[in-house]
Amino acid sequence: MAGSAVVMTRRQGRKRLVTHAVATLAMALPAGAHAAEPDTGAAEPPGEILVTAGKRTEPLQKTPAAITVLSGEGLIADQITDIRAAQDFVPSVRFQQENAATEIYIRGVGSTLDFPQISSPNVFNFNGIPVPREATGAPLFDVDQLEVLPGPQGTLYGSSALGGAVNVNFRRPGAGAPSSLVVEAGDYGLARVSAAADLPLGSTLALRAAGQSLQHAGYETSGADSRRNLAGRLSALYQPASDVKLYAWGSTVTEDGHPPNLVPRGINAASGAAQPNAYLTANAWNDQFPAPYAAILPFGQPRAEGQRNTSTVLGGEADAMLAGNTTLTWVPSYLRVRTSPDYWLGAFPGNESNNYRQVTNELRAVQTHAWGEWLAGLYAYDLDSNGTFTFGSFTPGDGFPVSIVTVNRLSGEAVFGQLTLDLSPQWRLVAGGRDSVDARTGDGNFASGGGLAPYTYRRSFNHADYKAGLDYDLTPQVMLYAVTQTGYQPGTFNAFASTPTASNAVNQATLTAWTAGAKSRIAATGLQVNDEVFYYDYRGLFASAYNTMLNSNQTFNAQQTEIYGDQLDILYRPTGQDQLNLSVGYLHARNVRFTLPDSGRNFDGYQLQYAPDWTLNAGIHHDFGWRSGAWRLAANSRYEDSFYADFSHTPGGRQAPYVKTDASLTYIAARGGFTAGAWVKNIGNAAVIAATAGGSNLPLLAQGATAFLEQPRTFGLRVTWTR
Repeated sequence: MAGSAVVMTRRQGRKRLVTHAVATLAMALPAGAHAAEPDTGAAEPPGEILVTAGKRTEPLQKTPAAITVLSGEGLIADQITDIRAAQDFVPSVRFQQENAATEIYIRGVGSTLDFPQISSPNVFNFNGIPVPREATGAPLFDVDQLEVLPGPQGTLYGSSALGGAVNVNFRRPGAGAPSSLVVEAGDYGLARVSAAADLPLGSTLALRAAGQSLQHAGYETSGADSRRNLAGRLSALYQPASDVKLYAWGSTVTEDGHPPNLVPRGINAASGAAQPNAYLTANAWNDQFPAPYAAILPFGQPRAEGQRNTSTVLGGEADAMLAGNTTLTWVPSYLRVRTSPDYWLGAFPGNESNNYRQVTNELRAVQTHAWGEWLAGLYAYDLDSNGTFTFGSFTPGDGFPVSIVTVNRLSGEAVFGQLTLDLSPQWRLVAGGRDSVDARTGDGNFASGGGLAPYTYRRSFNHADYKAGLDYDLTPQVMLYAVTQTGYQPGTFNAFASTPTASNAVNQATLTAWTAGAKSRIAATGLQVNDEVFYYDYRGLFASAYNTMLNSNQTFNAQQTEIYGDQLDILYRPTGQDQLNLSVGYLHARNVRFTLPDSGRNFDGYQLQYAPDWTLNAGIHHDFGWRSGAWRLAANSRYEDSFYADFSHTPGGRQAPYVKTDASLTYIAARGGFTAGAWVKNIGNAAVIAATAGGSNLPLLAQGATAFLEQPRTFGLRVTWTR
C-alpha cells in the first residue's frame, strides 16, 4: 500500500505540473509583458534590469529562469546587511545562520552541518567567485546587485550548483559608480557606518575603496548573538585600450562579537514533556535556564562567548576582445577563511574551528553571430580545509570531539559550453554541457572506545551535466520558455572509519529538473508578471542530522526525492507614487524512497527539511510629495508555512506557520543623493528557528530540539548620501 501511495503522489505531481503550465500560458496571453522582479529600493520605476546568471550580461526578461533580483539600493532600503536578511524577499528559500556559516536552501535543496566535508549544494558567488559556507555570512555593502537563481545550474556553475546559485556583484570602479555613505543607529546598540568612493587615477585607471563597521549588542539574554564586524574592499579597473579591461579586487572581513547560543525548544518547562513550539521561558531569546533546571546545570548558565572569524578573498577578471567578435575572459581567485566560535548548545559549551584555503581559475570565451552565440570554458579549483567540533569544552581537542577532520581536500577540472541558436526572430534554442572530474581526500580521527581512531577516505568522480531549452517570444512583451537541465554534487565522507559492513562514504547526488515559464511586462500599466513551474527528480540527497542529546552526527543518501511547485512573481505600479509586489512560492518537496542503511528506518513521504509548502512575500510602498522631496511609506510581509528542521521530523524542530512584517518611513530628497528615515523589522516579534539540531540535552528529551533563532524585533534610524 505504501508503494502505491508513492506512485499516486508522483502521478499527481506530474498532473499538477501540466495544470500549472497551462495556467501559466493562460496568464501570460492577456498580460503581454515582462518579468516580475521588484527593485525595492529605487526611487523611480526601473528600466531594463540586467543579470549575469548566464555568465554574461543579458536582460532579465530574456533570461529563461525565475531569477530574483535585489538591487544595491534595495538592500539598503530593506535593511539587508547580509544574505540571511535577504530571505524575507525571495520565495521558497531559507538563508539561515549556523554560526559563521549560512545554510542556503533553494526550493528545498540544501544541506545542514557546517563541517568541512559537507559542502553546500548551492553555490554562493562574490563577483563570480565561489566561497565556502563559512564565508557566506560576510556583510553586504557597496553591492551593485544580488541575484538568486534556482534550479540545477551544472552546465555553467559546476558541481557546487546542484540546487541553484546566489550571485553577489560588487560595484566596480569607474563608469559613474557613485560615492556613498550609510549611517544607521538603533536598538540593541546598533551602529553601522558604510562608505565607498571612487579614486580616479587618470583616463585608464580607477580605484574604488569601500568599508563598513557594524556592531550591535546581543539579542539573547546572556548577551550572545552580538556583532562587532569590520570589513574593507579595494578594487581597481584598468582599461589601457578599448578592447582590454582588467579588474582586480580584494576584500577582508573580521567578525568578532559574541556568537549566538542555541536554545531548547518544543518542551514544557514545568513538566519537561514535549510541547510543540514551546520555549523554556516566555522570551524565546532567553538562553538562561529557569528553575528547576538552573540548579543542575553541569557547566553553569550559558554565557556570551567569543569568536574570531576572518576571511580574505582576492579576485579578478580580465577581458579581451579578439578578432571575430570573440570575448576572452579569465577569472582567478584566492581565498582564506578561519572561523572559531565558542557557543552553547543548550546546557553544554562547544567550539567549532574551521580553516579553508581555496584557489579557482576559470577561462571562457564568448562569440556572437547573427544566428546566435556560443560560450566555451575551462574551470579548475583546489580546496583544502580542516575542522574540529568539540562538545563540552571551548578548547578544540578538549571535551568530547564530535568531529575531527584533519584533511578535506576537494579538487577538480571541468570543460563546459553552451550554444544559443536563433531559429527565427521569435524562437531560440539553448543547448549546453559540462564534463567534470572531481576528487576528494579525507583524513581524521573519531571517538572509538576510550580514545581516538583514525579514518581515511579517497574517491574520484566523473560526471556529465546537460542543459536544453527553448524560448519563444509570443509577443514583443511576452516570452515563454521550457528548460531541462541537470546538476550533481560530488560524494563525501562521514567522520568515522569504514568497516566491512558499514562504509563511511556518502555517494554523489544528482538532480534533473524540468521547468516551464512565462515572463511578461506591460510598460504602459506598470504590470509585470513572472511565473515558473518546475519538477525535480533528486537522487542521493545528502540528509544530515546532529543530535545534541546523543551528541552524534551522520550524513546519509536519500535514495530518491521528488520536488515540484510553482513560483509566481507580480509587480504592479498603478501610479508613479505606488508600487505593489507579490511573490508566491508553492513547494512540494518529499522523499519518495529513503531508508537508512544502518537501522532500516524509513522516511518515505516525509517533507524535506527547511522546505515549507507555501511562502508568500508581499510588499507595498507609497510616496507622499512634501516640499522639495517625498516621504516613502513602505511595508513588507513574509508568510511561511510549517516546516521541519531535520529529515526525521523531530517534533521540537517543527516551525509553526508564521508571519514577519517590516515597515519603514523614508524621506527622499527631490534632487537625489540624500535620504533619511526610520525602520522596524519583525514588528510582531515572531520567533523563527534558523539552523536547528534534534534533541535537547537539558531537559533531556529526544522529542525536543536545540535551535539557533532569527533576530527579534529591531528598529532604527538611517541616513544615506550619494553623489
